[in-house]
Amino acid sequence: MTLKHKPKKNRFRQLLLVGMALTLPACATLWGDQEKAPPVDSAGSAAPRDRSQQRVRIFITGVKGEMRQAVSGSLELKGLMSRSDASDALVRRVYGRAPAQMSKALQPFGYYHAEVKSTLDLDGSTWMARFAVDPGEPTKVSAVSLAVDGPGGEDKAVKQAVAEFAPAVDAQLDHRIYEASKTRIEDALAERGYLDAELLRKRVAVRLADHSAQVELKFASGPRFAFGPTSYQGSQLPDEVLSGYLPYEQGKPYRLDRLIELQQRLLDSDYFSEVEVTADKPNAVGETVPIVVRVSPAKRSVYTGGVSFGTDSGVGLLGGMTRRWVNQSGHKFSSRAELSQRLNSVSGQYLIPLRAADRESIGINLGYRDEETDTSTQKVTTLQISKIRENDEGLFAYGLAAQLGDFVAGEIPGSSTLFYPEVRWTRRLADDFLSPRQGWSLSLEARGAPAGLGDAAFAQVRAEAKLLRPQGERNRWFARLALGALWTDDFEQMPPELRFYAGGDRSLRGFAYQTLGPPNALGNVGGGRYLAVGSFEYEKHLFGDFGLAGFVDAGNAFNAGDFELAAGVGVGLRWRSPVGLVRVDLAHPVAGDGSGIRLHLTIGPEL
Repeated sequence: MTLKHKPKKNRFRQLLLVGMALTLPACATLWGDQEKAPPVDSAGSAAPRDRSQQRVRIFITGVKGEMRQAVSGSLELKGLMSRSDASDALVRRVYGRAPAQMSKALQPFGYYHAEVKSTLDLDGSTWMARFAVDPGEPTKVSAVSLAVDGPGGEDKAVKQAVAEFAPAVDAQLDHRIYEASKTRIEDALAERGYLDAELLRKRVAVRLADHSAQVELKFASGPRFAFGPTSYQGSQLPDEVLSGYLPYEQGKPYRLDRLIELQQRLLDSDYFSEVEVTADKPNAVGETVPIVVRVSPAKRSVYTGGVSFGTDSGVGLLGGMTRRWVNQSGHKFSSRAELSQRLNSVSGQYLIPLRAADRESIGINLGYRDEETDTSTQKVTTLQISKIRENDEGLFAYGLAAQLGDFVAGEIPGSSTLFYPEVRWTRRLADDFLSPRQGWSLSLEARGAPAGLGDAAFAQVRAEAKLLRPQGERNRWFARLALGALWTDDFEQMPPELRFYAGGDRSLRGFAYQTLGPPNALGNVGGGRYLAVGSFEYEKHLFGDFGLAGFVDAGNAFNAGDFELAAGVGVGLRWRSPVGLVRVDLAHPVAGDGSGIRLHLTIGPEL
């Protein structure tokens, strides 16, 4: 068993083909109905109107859908349709074999008594072949004998495949369903490690006299194999690093899903561009099968850059670099810089893998942020050391942070040095994270410091929930709720980054970025101790990747006892681009301090 995968454009998609291919008669696509059948072309499709050069035209009535495709695909006569050199004798001879061919084509569907009435007429130089098909009475299954000898017969997954076998007694015989059910049992045996399993007997006995069939299958599972040693080929990293991703132990019962999981873990590590995992059955020792992992290194360094534009940050430049592995221990490094009208920032992250199988690591983050909004400015340096555990659905991290810098909030200057522990948790589920139709996400953050640890004692929590649901076949609705609270006796020592503001592209549309919040001693917006902001949006599909949305945002940042509702409504264009959802919104305030229509532009996933 070999699992091979090569990602495209860093979006890993896994294709696993397990079991035996089901071989059916060649099927052609036909259009039309029984009562008024169009002619069939040489490929089995409805024939074009202009057939002046066609030697044979074929008309079929009496069957539809897959049965019609099978019947048409069985016809040898189709090979003569465009052969102008086909003699009359050849056409008649091949036409004479057509009823038997069509009847045989219906047998896989359970029809063994089909009748075909046909006529052949010459119209100028073109032969008109007409076939009226009556499938007849279907054959029903009268008995099913199904057995799996050996330990595999008691395996839960194998027993389930046996229990779901179809067609069952009294059901119509369908050889396609029969073959698919047989393959599911064979796959279940292989996936559970019965690598020597054999199909000892298979029989479908059809009794034409009473339209019945008996089905008999008998398997011998053989012993269940165990995982043997795992070897690696082509890796730029030591075997010890790759072994940390193993989801199984040597000597434990073999399971195919564990190989799939290993393949996905190695792809998710970002060290490799290709991963192939093979159960090396020819080199099995006794009932132990070795596993071979073949990999191709990914590009070690990745550089990114471009022009950015957001109505919150303005026009700017972005740049970044990722070093997928720094050393032979598999450490990683990434950096990012942004230079824009309102925000200049640079940051770097160094990751030290711990438990690769659980995607655990130590992250060291250092960043500098120079930001100016309508209500505040700040120049802050932040250092974070965290233990991180992440998977496809979310992240959990906890650690220590230090933050120091100068700021001006609501025209009141300040400076602080803070040290605090923090914890972050996120979880999300969606049918497609780049362009979802439905899903949800939830994020929680908590941080705080006691007195004496830095310039201020404080505690803060933030929470955000998002919900996306389809409405009908093409439309959808989206809801978001953000809440926050800050407790401190030293509010003026809190930098703007730790205060709460509202307004902006991802907050309250219709208002400028971070322009909403309670007034300070000077009467200016200086940030609040609490946050409550919600949004509801309905999107109607227009055409292709475009949609039209209507939305309402409401809430505010506030202090205890002085909540003032702000709200904005608007419409927007949605484009599902290759890099994520592009949202272009026009919003107007309907409550709170604000006026006019504001443009909001955002790019990125909703969840």
